[in-house]
Amino acid sequence: MKTIEIDEELYQFIAAQTKHIGEDASSILRRLLKINQPVKTTINTTSQANNQYTLFNDLLTSDTFVNEKSIINRFILLLGALYNYNPALFSIAATSLHGSKRQYLAKDKESLETSGKNTKPREVIGTPYWVISNTNTARKVYIIESIMSDMGISENMINRVIEIFSSQNK
Repeated sequence: MKTIEIDEELYQFIAAQTKHIGEDASSILRRLLKINQPVKTTINTTSQANNQYTLFNDLLTSDTFVNEKSIINRFILLLGALYNYNPALFSIAATSLHGSKRQYLAKDKESLETSGKNTKPREVIGTPYWVISNTNTARKVYIIESIMSDMGISENMINRVIEIFSSQNK
């Protein structure tokens, strides 16, 4: 698989063309360009919602997550779960997410280090991504919320994840 860079307007256009949760960028582009359209499979949105619920509920109620005292470690666990839920959508969302002066996620530590001072990159275990770790909790919530939204995860699930993530910080 190849990686390409696209501008924000084009990314938003491609993301808006998503027909179902979990549809990757290649499938969207193939459909729009009418290139080698693979056989379509129907995805039951109820089943997809159940899969989301199960995945995130399992993480949020796991001993590892519940007993983790470090907000950054819980943040990394959530990012890893999002990546494992749909690597293609996560990659699109992660690539487009950045602040006005620095990147939040990258595929190498050096990119994050050069995008700002004192970024303290941490590896998102089980993924090819690194994330900056010296942001405040509000910024971590923003990052999680943005990625989940860009991945097409339901608003109810986003709110539940953010509520549990934020409440464990108190």
